[in-house]
Amino acid sequence: MFDELNEAVEGYRLKWQTVVDGRSDKTFFATLRPTIVGWKTTDRAEYDRLFALWHDACDFISENFLNDRYIAKLCLRESLHWNIKVIKLMQPKPGKNIAVNSLDHIDFYSPERVTLQVLQAKEPQLKWTDGTDKACPSVSLWFDDMEAKLRENTVLDVVAEDARRISDEITARNRTLL
Repeated sequence: MFDELNEAVEGYRLKWQTVVDGRSDKTFFATLRPTIVGWKTTDRAEYDRLFALWHDACDFISENFLNDRYIAKLCLRESLHWNIKVIKLMQPKPGKNIAVNSLDHIDFYSPERVTLQVLQAKEPQLKWTDGTDKACPSVSLWFDDMEAKLRENTVLDVVAEDARRISDEITARNRTLL
């Protein structure tokens, strides 16, 4: 069920280790832990197929509509390779054609706050970019056509915040009806 995904994670891990081995600040990179694998689908039909296939292996699922596409956070009962327990399943952005289903990125938890400026100063020879997701800020490291998103939280924190906001809206609306 997860063979293709695990193969992609393992291939990513090997390339990531090469990046880490070449760093001057190995201590910082040693603190980063993979938390979530982002898997981009070719289209809505493939998204629905994988969602249905992986559904029964999950303890918790959250799905939202963001930037004109669906994104699901699938929290697995058993870990994938590299001890990753969450899949972020994503439809492609509108207007983007994805040739194959593929590992899009891996999120890494960083115990220290990371900023683009600090990381560029630490490791200037690497390609760093600021994340564009305002709800879940990150700094991305690009290597070997792959992306690592460094975060001080996880997308599940965003899920919890969204659920709290919606609950507060419902509660506030119902209080006014009393």
